[in-house]
Amino acid sequence: MKRIGLHVSLVWLLLSVVLEAESIDNSVLVNKDTYKASPVTHNLEITKKKGDYALASVFGDKKEIAWAKRFNIVELGNVENPDVTYALLHEKGLLHVTYPIAYDWMPALYYYTDGKNREFIEWLYKNRQTTTLNPNGPFVHCKENHYDWCQDYYYNLSNKEVSQKRVDDLLANMKKRGFRGLFFDWASGSYIEEEAYKSMLQNFNKLKTGKSYFDFVSRFYQKLKDLNIFVVTNQGFRQAKHVLPFVQYDMTESYITTDVRKKIKIQLTQKGWVNSVPVTNYYPIYDDSKELKDSLKFIDMLSAYKKKYKKFGFKNFIYLNYLAPAYKKIYESSLVYKPVKPKNGIYFSYAMAKLADSMVYAEISQNRELERDEVYFYDLGHVLGKKYEKLDALKGYIRFYEKGFVLVSEPYTKELYLKINSKYLKKNTKIYDAYEKKELRSSKNSVTVDLKFEKESFTHKYLPLGRVYLYI
Repeated sequence: MKRIGLHVSLVWLLLSVVLEAESIDNSVLVNKDTYKASPVTHNLEITKKKGDYALASVFGDKKEIAWAKRFNIVELGNVENPDVTYALLHEKGLLHVTYPIAYDWMPALYYYTDGKNREFIEWLYKNRQTTTLNPNGPFVHCKENHYDWCQDYYYNLSNKEVSQKRVDDLLANMKKRGFRGLFFDWASGSYIEEEAYKSMLQNFNKLKTGKSYFDFVSRFYQKLKDLNIFVVTNQGFRQAKHVLPFVQYDMTESYITTDVRKKIKIQLTQKGWVNSVPVTNYYPIYDDSKELKDSLKFIDMLSAYKKKYKKFGFKNFIYLNYLAPAYKKIYESSLVYKPVKPKNGIYFSYAMAKLADSMVYAEISQNRELERDEVYFYDLGHVLGKKYEKLDALKGYIRFYEKGFVLVSEPYTKELYLKINSKYLKKNTKIYDAYEKKELRSSKNSVTVDLKFEKESFTHKYLPLGRVYLYI
């Protein structure tokens, strides 16, 4: 009996140790004294890699071209632009990019009403009663955008000759210009379900093909896949089963940040007085969004799609976000501001996407130079764990990788010192805080980080943050 009782006691003791270990919070707020950091005063051996995805112009300056060449996939402009040639891409060194890809509008084309059109477009126009879904209009897109130089026609993808000639035209243009892949806008074809395009759907239904319009969208992508064409789509997930099995990557737009125009009268350096400026919206999903979980709801949905379609060859989602510059006040006593790099927005955009182990890029259309940051080249290695974790100590999330981790947080009105506990953190590991450019050191399965929350330039409201930490 004694031996049995001792055995039971040992079992309960071991079980209590396990339960206690499992109940340890993954994070706690601590005093500043716990934070141990030192400025980086030497060259760090940080593992870097090629960036995943970027947008650039083949006609950009030397700095833009040099930036583009640091990425594996670069969207460089329209597939049918006659000013882009193989020789030009060779001269710029862009043929060394793994996938220099070209833009194309998947469901439709522009017919130039007062200019010369390519042979393929002229053929479509001449035979538009059978080759397009709106031979007599309406020309919705051109009208909505006040384009007085075009008519937009929508391909009848059920017409086998249209489908084949369209593919042949794309391949010929790719070869002529040196592109090794395609990016399709309006990729899902979902436009046809919108009220403004009702007549196109009616015309398609009159064809009585026995199939849906989206079945022919699938056939188009299947043709490209059979030819081993590298394809990136824009929001193909909106018709996931018709698109994602046939492409390598799909892009989302503005799921993490976007830029919006704010009415405010200020003076900008090198521009003068303006009545409005673009600012960054960190909660872009709904008009009343105020929490990061709104974005995470869609990130989780896309993560499920990624897992579902992986067996078909689908690789990942690309989160394209839009940022406005940050604005630095030049003189305290006047309303003169200088647009500067929105570092907080870039890191937030990056870290949010990396919670889902996805690709990411943030574009600043007002000044493309401001979007360039080394964060895109840090090598985090393989992702660890099944999913990101919610932080116990604050409204934030964390995801661990083989060579570091990322963290995001809702805004707080004071500086926080966060002690992170995880089985993925090794004892006495040197950790580089890429945002603060400081060196940290872990103790046993834990490290304390410093979170400083920045303010929006004009409202002075605190902003959410994203951070990247690398093992060195």
